[in-house]
Amino acid sequence: MTTTVGTRPDHDAPLTPKARHFLQRLTLATGGGMFIDGFVFATFASAMAGKAKSELGVSTVWESWISASVLIGTFFGGLLLGYITDRIGRKPMFTFDLLLFSVCALLLFFVTAPWQVFVLGILMGLAVGADYSIGSPLLGEFAQRKTRGHYLGLLEIGWNVGYVIAYLIGYLINTYEPGWWRIILGMSIVPAVISLIIRHGLPESPRWLVSKGRTDEAVAIYRDELDLQNPGDLLDEPEQETRWTVLFSKQYIRRTLFASLSWSAIVMPYFALTFFGPDILKSLGMGSDSLLGALLGTIIALIGAAISWKLVDRVGRRMVVIWPMFGCAIALFLASMYMHLPIIFGIVAYFGYLFSYGIMSITTGIYPEEIFPSSVRASGVGLASSISRIAAAIGTWGLPYVRDGFGVSTVLIILAVVSALGGVLSYAWAPETNGKALTETSHENDPHTYQRRSRTAQPA
Repeated sequence: MTTTVGTRPDHDAPLTPKARHFLQRLTLATGGGMFIDGFVFATFASAMAGKAKSELGVSTVWESWISASVLIGTFFGGLLLGYITDRIGRKPMFTFDLLLFSVCALLLFFVTAPWQVFVLGILMGLAVGADYSIGSPLLGEFAQRKTRGHYLGLLEIGWNVGYVIAYLIGYLINTYEPGWWRIILGMSIVPAVISLIIRHGLPESPRWLVSKGRTDEAVAIYRDELDLQNPGDLLDEPEQETRWTVLFSKQYIRRTLFASLSWSAIVMPYFALTFFGPDILKSLGMGSDSLLGALLGTIIALIGAAISWKLVDRVGRRMVVIWPMFGCAIALFLASMYMHLPIIFGIVAYFGYLFSYGIMSITTGIYPEEIFPSSVRASGVGLASSISRIAAAIGTWGLPYVRDGFGVSTVLIILAVVSALGGVLSYAWAPETNGKALTETSHENDPHTYQRRSRTAQPA
């Protein structure tokens, strides 16, 4: 009996214990990279909120550059290393990036000047940018369509958990042992080494192999790792040469702009506000409790992300990106009026923004992985993450200058406008990819490339 590839049910069938174990390990391995991204950003923020700033002689100028260093590195890492990943494969780069990160994290224990923190931050950002281009596409290429949002959403949960844990450790050290600020800066080495160990022995992406004409290897990996005799839509993946220009072709330019600009609108306000969270909360009226309030804010964002993670495969992607984006805009506009209203009003509005951010943050780990073809998926994810990080870097770099020159209200109004524009863009351009095969979501606007080719397969 023969079966048409487009209707094969195997890849959507219930997972065997072996396949479930593999996906759990792959999620942990890729989630480690996202955990580290949130973790290292929080270590820099909490270190600069404590004694490191005075002992290293960090001026306002250097504070701006250090706040943006990891983000600048992420820009170049996603942009350049994402393309290399599409050329040579996911697997080789999956180890190299964390080796680079670990070495830099170790060197942070020994810094003596602000420029050293800045340079190491850029190098660590390169590794983080590479991991965005490698980890989430790899997981998305193995996951089933019905649970793809669940698995990819876990990566964003990992980012938020990493941020919360690092900020909590930084808060405790700043409160009880402020002289240990070097530990805050360098402690990223611990999750990096653990992630390296977990990643050892993971396979190459089958979809990348098919896109390079290595179909037999791809099918063998599906059978060995996912316990599947029939790979579903995997064989519908067209063989394509990796060309960066595909991202700017007529078929994909709108998707490239949507992924890049919506991601930017999500993270630009968040990175700026959380890096300088204690200062913002002091202005809103929290006083000496501002550092604790900043920690509470990270937990609220995590709660929002957890709720969204449970909903994203049920209500769809558009629902969890559009309305929370407008919610962020409204909350920031309300918070900007803090000088004319009771103190509690501005603080609640600020925390309301963080909750809405948490809900929509899930989509930054889902949409880019679903809307680009396998031959340039890492490049597309890398480009989108790079543009989002340069937007976040502009936000964190510029916030001190706007705050000092025009006040916190102006900062909040500017960031509210960014969120509102992101909401409009998402309403107009966000596709609904929920419940669709990855081959379909990544090629449905490209009739010249995507054709559901009927193949037959003999039962194994």
